Amino acid sequence: MKNNIIKVLLICTTYLCCIFNLQAKPLLTAYPDAKLERKVTLSGEEAQFVSAFNPALKKSQKFEYKTFIGDVSHFSYLIKNVASLKVIENYKDALNDAGFKVLYICSLNDCYEKREDKLLAEESSYFNVSSYYGQPHYIYAAKGEVPEAAISLFVGQYKNTTQALLTTINIKEIETGLIKADFEAFKKKVSNKIKKSTHEDLKGSADHLLLSRYPGSYIEDYQNVDYEEFSIPIGKSDKKTSTSPMLDVTGDLTRITYIANKVSTLKIYHNYVSALTKEGFETVFSCQKNECGTKRKEIQALGDKLAIKSVYNYFHQPRYQVMKNTLNEQTTYVAFFIGNYNGDSRIQLVVARTEPLVTGLIETNSDKVLEQLEQKGKASIYGILFDYDKATIKAESKEALDVIAQVMEKNKKLSLYVVGHTDDKGSPNYNVNLSKRRADAVVNALIADYGVAKERLLAQGAGPYSPVATNKNDLGRELNRRVELVERLSSSK
Repeated sequence: MKNNIIKVLLICTTYLCCIFNLQAKPLLTAYPDAKLERKVTLSGEEAQFVSAFNPALKKSQKFEYKTFIGDVSHFSYLIKNVASLKVIENYKDALNDAGFKVLYICSLNDCYEKREDKLLAEESSYFNVSSYYGQPHYIYAAKGEVPEAAISLFVGQYKNTTQALLTTINIKEIETGLIKADFEAFKKKVSNKIKKSTHEDLKGSADHLLLSRYPGSYIEDYQNVDYEEFSIPIGKSDKKTSTSPMLDVTGDLTRITYIANKVSTLKIYHNYVSALTKEGFETVFSCQKNECGTKRKEIQALGDKLAIKSVYNYFHQPRYQVMKNTLNEQTTYVAFFIGNYNGDSRIQLVVARTEPLVTGLIETNSDKVLEQLEQKGKASIYGILFDYDKATIKAESKEALDVIAQVMEKNKKLSLYVVGHTDDKGSPNYNVNLSKRRADAVVNALIADYGVAKERLLAQGAGPYSPVATNKNDLGRELNRRVELVERLSSSK
């Protein structure tokens, strides 16, 4: 190994361990005597790395990108009396020693053109570049054939000081299941007792019984009213008037503002959507990032409609969702706006329980499934798993199959359509065929392994034609891949 000024710190002891994490030391040590100006760490962030830059092209065509999801750290260092070239060469050697492959690099005039000096610097950095864009160098590098980690580094100089803007990411899927939704408890009694509070919670505040908090977050603001009128935005704010299409609701209202440290809006958003969808909530309106607005005022105006106080600086990386569920002629709306500021996320949560509408509830407990079949005629089952592009049921599906078998045992007169659903990747015809084959596999398993009479089950495939969530991201596609039980009024063929 070369005698580099910057040494790579390998944090884990085996190949299967992470290369770095948010609690461990940085992937790369700082340059000697460098001053750490700013640092932001985010769990479960979507990071966009500049993978190519051509200053000669039109502005909209200058950049190419690679996007990753994982645990991200952003660093801004200031190094006095050291040239940007010396700094970048040391980083290059350190990355090479750590097994990283440099996938794109530029220096000096290749990194900018005079009339747009800071373009690459600003596009590649989480922090403001200010005046440090002279003598620029940029590196994008990744580790592994299927990348397990990646870095981007912009180094620029102003007078006798060099600035190093470094972003590192440990690439991994977003962990869900961190937030729990309990519609059964909410149905029985609307209570506001805190199950797990922290000393940082606002006095007198409480988690809503429907939803647990994101782990480690605390309540900054709180409001609970037994019966109130409230307007929920179901569209982004108009650029000129800052007004949004609104849904007016009347009923029991709870508003909670949470702060979650060092976690991305994306990870929190995935956990809320996943928990609510699996409890039968359907999306009314959704937007993420630029879909919520391209200017600060637009985004703030959207979040402020939910917030007890102003969103203020917590408008970065915005994500907004409105969902609803109806049971026993009562509709519950959940709306949440999540924005980030300096690595911390603020969640503006609204739960409103109103009067009648009729939609459905997805449950996986046999009694709850029977209740939904009786009230709505259908219920969705999650947990029946297949390998990609195959119709063979995986062993982990037993619990979900047990639930269906229990449903059939408890109501021996019940006949069902077992309907397979897919996401929207691939052709519609192929997905319909795949969903039918998977539904067939479920029916065959219930007949062979549980003794359910063949005439009580009929397999069908709906493919991508009845989604419960967006197909634009991995989470939505996962939720759309499900098995739905639909009551048959006749078991005749």
